[in-house]
Amino acid sequence: MPPKAKYSKEQIVEVAFSMVRKYGEGILSARNIAAELGCSTAPIFTAFSSIEELRAAVFERAYELYEQYTREAADMTPAFKNAGLKYIQFAKDEPELFKMIFMSSDDEDTDKHYFPWRYRGEREIREGLEKSYGYEEERAMKIYNHMSVYAHGLATIYAQGNCVFSDEDVSRMLSEVFLALAKGEKL
Repeated sequence: MPPKAKYSKEQIVEVAFSMVRKYGEGILSARNIAAELGCSTAPIFTAFSSIEELRAAVFERAYELYEQYTREAADMTPAFKNAGLKYIQFAKDEPELFKMIFMSSDDEDTDKHYFPWRYRGEREIREGLEKSYGYEEERAMKIYNHMSVYAHGLATIYAQGNCVFSDEDVSRMLSEVFLALAKGEKL
């Protein structure tokens, strides 16, 4: 019978998550995690078949935290604007996790970083836009796309540590862009 694992998968993920949260995704290696745990790399590779499997688990943990932000937006009015504000707030509060989720370029599908509709929860946000403003799906998607790119730009500024706008400025700017798009006949 093999020896009992010294650390559970959950414990290893939590340590790796904390490290990425503080130092960024580049810290994610078996050697660094083992050093933080005070053990060899064996427990890590007992729990995970590869560092990529562990990275995926850390990504999921980070995404769960991000989803807490988006769930808060669903209960606010207007939900569409608040989804953008929460996206930006996540970048301000958790810059390294934001970079991991939305700015990582280690996969081939990089356009997902600029168009968050590729992520879970998009449909609910977009459908809220359709219901709240009476837009057809195509028009709602165009506005959503424009606002996603704009919000991503602002969030990236914050994730890079350049907090140049106040919360009030960001709220006003999102409103101004949305209203300009909403008034436009063609996008």
